[in-house]
Amino acid sequence: MVPSLLEQFLVSELFAFLMIFVRVGTGIMVLPGFGEAYVSTRIRLIFALMMSLALVPIFSPLMPAIPGSPLSLFVLLIAEMLVGIFIGYLSRLLVSTMQIAGSIIAYQSSLAMATMFDISQGGQTTVISNFLTLIAVVLFFSLDIHHIMLMGLADSYTLFPPGQFPIVGDMAEHYMELFSQVFRIAIQLSAPHIVFALLFYLGSGVLSRLMPTMQVFFILMPPQIMIAFFLLMATLTTIMLTYTSFVEETLRAFLDHS
Repeated sequence: MVPSLLEQFLVSELFAFLMIFVRVGTGIMVLPGFGEAYVSTRIRLIFALMMSLALVPIFSPLMPAIPGSPLSLFVLLIAEMLVGIFIGYLSRLLVSTMQIAGSIIAYQSSLAMATMFDISQGGQTTVISNFLTLIAVVLFFSLDIHHIMLMGLADSYTLFPPGQFPIVGDMAEHYMELFSQVFRIAIQLSAPHIVFALLFYLGSGVLSRLMPTMQVFFILMPPQIMIAFFLLMATLTTIMLTYTSFVEETLRAFLDHS
């Protein structure tokens, strides 16, 4: 009797650990700061294992019964993986705010051709976008925003109970709503450069009409870049404060819903 009870207990705990590890591990693999390409996969795996072990005593009673077939187990694991991916990419979408804002600033500053590989986004992006994205990731850890992301990953068990397949339509709708907010905030953060570029191009057009033989493009590009850099330097603190407030409010709203 005792060995069978012990065996049943171990099997249930291992099943709970597997369910938690699939959700937590998938989320950590794509979370900003944790899931970057420059972070060792072994470190991410060890961190996911440690966090899953810490959550097993808390969420083990919420786990469903052990399925009787491999197909049912596969469906449960796919559901947990979808939840982890959803939470991870929601947080990564918040980082994309700075990439969008940086791209707009670069286009308005005639620096769009100055591109480099962005390891956090996995593709070519402008230098200003890469710069702002790296600052955002650093601020995530400096202001302990990564704690809120990990709390959201843990509290997701109240919003997405294990054993139930998530409603993909609602997840996609929430993702698109957040994407519209991200784009709106990115436009607001880059608004000074948009206004500056509009006035600068308007003045350039008037100048080219008054002096048709003048090489407006070559003459005005250096002051345009210089003024754009000065404007970025003057508004960088306000940009990052507004951005971190938006990120914290969005993550805390997700925690309140969960």
